[in-house]
Amino acid sequence: MHRLFCTFLILFFINVNAQNNGVVSWINTNAIVIEDAKPDTQLTTFAQNVPQKFKDARVFGFGEASHHGKEFFDIKAKFFKYLVEHQGVRVFVMEESYQAERGINEWITGGAGDKDSVLKNFGQAIWYTNEVFELLQWMRNYNQGKPRREQVRFYGMDNQFGGEINKRLRDYIKKNNIAVDDNVLAAADSCATVKFGVQTKEWGKNIQSKLQQLKKVLEQNKERLITANAYEYNDMLRGLGYLEKYAVFLQGMYSQYRDRDMFENVLQILEIEGENSKAFIWAHNEHVNKQNLHGSNRLESLGSRLKQHFKDGYYATGFDFGTGELKGYAFKNGQITGKVYNKLNAPYNDTFAQTLFLARPDVYLIDMATAEKDPVAAKFFSTKMKQIMLGGPGFDPEKPTFYSRKYTEVYDGLIFVKTISPAKY
Repeated sequence: MHRLFCTFLILFFINVNAQNNGVVSWINTNAIVIEDAKPDTQLTTFAQNVPQKFKDARVFGFGEASHHGKEFFDIKAKFFKYLVEHQGVRVFVMEESYQAERGINEWITGGAGDKDSVLKNFGQAIWYTNEVFELLQWMRNYNQGKPRREQVRFYGMDNQFGGEINKRLRDYIKKNNIAVDDNVLAAADSCATVKFGVQTKEWGKNIQSKLQQLKKVLEQNKERLITANAYEYNDMLRGLGYLEKYAVFLQGMYSQYRDRDMFENVLQILEIEGENSKAFIWAHNEHVNKQNLHGSNRLESLGSRLKQHFKDGYYATGFDFGTGELKGYAFKNGQITGKVYNKLNAPYNDTFAQTLFLARPDVYLIDMATAEKDPVAAKFFSTKMKQIMLGGPGFDPEKPTFYSRKYTEVYDGLIFVKTISPAKY
């Protein structure tokens, strides 16, 4: 019996190694090599082998396997530039706030300011990096001398921020001499000062109701306000919409509605930019993936909603990696006390990365439609395996987080980076 079991194990590992060797061989022959992870070099090989679905798409979701990876940021910047220059993309949408848009768009269209003043527009500190600033600088340079319709525009799609909109509302109401009950306006003020987790669901519902009253007041003055400035009117209504979604977030419905709200915000952004507009979405892998969040059966991701809506008009690109220096945080009594960096010297066992790491290129893209045409590659990428998940909290070597998925189900394209490093804050 022991000898039979040992024979079984030997045959099993021989079979697994043969399968891995077949996958690695297929990747070495069929992967689209990305020459380097620098943001300003050309995608020469990619330009000669652009997947058909990528060519045909209108909306491009580009994820990241960590919110703190330099290579992810730089490669995404490289692809955004390619899409602007070769496929007519002009809309840049980020996992970021509506509030960030005004200051960033002023700067990338030639306004005053410097690195510090521009980055302070972001509501999330994960974007306070040299890599993100350099991309904004590229947008500024690209926009110079171009008419509005040819310029790149920045948009935020996230709903977890409540500040500043109240000030804009008060300024707008005063400027246009609109009669509004101050108790109703106070609802917007309270969203700017609220501490998440303190208020009750009843409080959030009350705030939501008052924000809806405020929207109704603006709509009652629609004709006059549009005549004065249609863009300001529509933008103020949009800001109110984000604030109402934030009030829902405050009711403890963050996971349930966040990706739904981001999807609705993206559709609204594309409507603003026109029916021929094309968009690049910068967010985490979990948001852009075309299945559900965290392997759940009930929480639809932004990407799954975009895929249902746009069909082949949406192309989801995820990232994976093998090794590198990973950023995390030190905690004491639930509070962050500092940053920590840990080395991952080899891919984790039983992950896609364990096999993907063995291929020759340092950085490469797998188009899943191409992979599914080959029996060996199709079997590998459609087998459920683990992928490490690093969000805002970063990497904890004591408790790494994994999700199991089939790559053919979650991504249209996968970019693999052998070794990553921390973004420069």
